[in-house]
Formats: sequence, structure tokens, C-alpha cells
Amino acid sequence: MYGLYTPIFLLQAFCVYHAYRNNAEQRWYWLIVFFPLIGCLIYLLHNFNNRTTIDTLTENVKEAVISNYRLEQLEKAFHFSDNLKNKTNLADAYVENGRYQDAITLYSGCLQGFMSEDPSVQMKLLNAHFMNGDYDSAVKYGDNLESDKSFKYSNERVAYAWAVSQTGQAERAESIFADMDRSFTNYFQRLEYCKFLIKGEKKESAKDLLAILLEEFDQMQGHERRLKKNILREARELQANNFRND
Repeated sequence: MYGLYTPIFLLQAFCVYHAYRNNAEQRWYWLIVFFPLIGCLIYLLHNFNNRTTIDTLTENVKEAVISNYRLEQLEKAFHFSDNLKNKTNLADAYVENGRYQDAITLYSGCLQGFMSEDPSVQMKLLNAHFMNGDYDSAVKYGDNLESDKSFKYSNERVAYAWAVSQTGQAERAESIFADMDRSFTNYFQRLEYCKFLIKGEKKESAKDLLAILLEEFDQMQGHERRLKKNILREARELQANNFRND
């Protein structure tokens, strides 16, 4: 109930505010208040007569009110046309929604014919297997991708390193993380390396790497810092939680 109420309430508040600012007739207030969703949609259609704007607003409302609307649309597209694009789009959405086994089935179906060794699909499969807790399968795909240039500094290689660690190969996992440690780049990969070092009780090494990362962030321009603000925040939290008394 709360999942439906909040977006409808926000939409209702926006329409009331817009009506007030634009001196709308009294009838619009009654329509918006007593028929929240339908009334708001009618109000938006009446006041936003640009077709593109209407379509965008309508789709946004649908996605807010029906949480799995996008997923349903992708499933319809896939059932209508079982092509590579629709299959991978749906599999990507399944991963976002935590349906990893369904995603794995679709990704695996993409590895056929001329796509049988496609690195991008294999990377997606690696990540889905890792998220699904199947570390052996994740390692298998990672091993196959190690010679591929697009894999070398990818986020999926981080999943590979963690999967290698989960299979009891800590030294090998560390060498993979270390290979992604490059100054003024690969910030996500290096932050994960810090977490790996902390987990492996190598706190001094993690402390040094974290200090280097934060120093690099201090040298960034404002725009670049904003783009990486989430990583910066996580790096500071990691430092505060693990090296507070140092």
C-alpha cells in the first residue's frame, strides 16, 4: 500500500501546486483531490500539450506506480521477438531485480553461433553467477576472459577477483586486484582492493592505498569529483570505520 501511496501523493502534490501557480479553475482541484491518479493524469494531459512531454510523464507515472512496469514491458518485447537485444535487455533487468538464475538462463542462450565466445555476454554471465553465489562458475568465465583487453579493468573483473577469493585462492585474488591498481583511474576497482586487503587482515596495506586514493580525490576538479562522489563517500566511510584511531 505504501509503495503505491507515496508516488501518487507526490504526483497529486505537484498537480495541486501547478494548478495553484497557474490559477486553475476550481474543478481541477476537485478532480485531483478526489480522483488522485486518474485526475492527475487528465490534468497533466490537459496542461502539458507537448506530445513528448506527455509520453515522458505518463511513462514515469507508470514506473512509479507499477514497480515492475519496465520489467513487464521488456518481457513482452522478448516474447514478441526472441532476438539478442531483447534477450540481453531482459536479462539485465532480471539482474537489477535480483532474479539471477533467470538472467543466467537468458545470457547463456545468447552464447550461440557467432556469439558463442562474445566477451560482453561472458562478462554479464560472470557477474550474474557471482551475484547468485556460484563462485566456481564465475571463476570459470573469468579464467576464459583474462586475455581479453575489455575485461582487464572492468567492474566484472572485480567480481572475478572476489569469486577467486571465495574459492580459497587468496593470493591469486590479490594479484588480480593488484593488476587493476593504476594511479588516477580505476577508483571502484581500487576501493574494492582496499576492502579485500582489510578482509585479509592486511590493514596497513589497505590504509596506504586508501590514503593514496583520497589524495587523488583531493586533486580532482569539481566536475570529476561530482561524478565519483559515491566512491569518494564510501572511501571516507571505509577509512573512518577502519582507521579511526590511526
